[in-house]
Amino acid sequence: KQLFSSPIKETEYRFNHRNGNLYLDLLKLLRNNPL
Repeated sequence: KQLFSSPIKETEYRFNHRNGNLYLDLLKLLRNNPL
């Protein structure tokens, strides 16, 4: 179930933030929450 949920969440995020810059948002996320 987790493997299926992840692509759906990504699609949902991309749809809800379609006017923003996905690359910059990902950089901010990774800076705040390093892997």
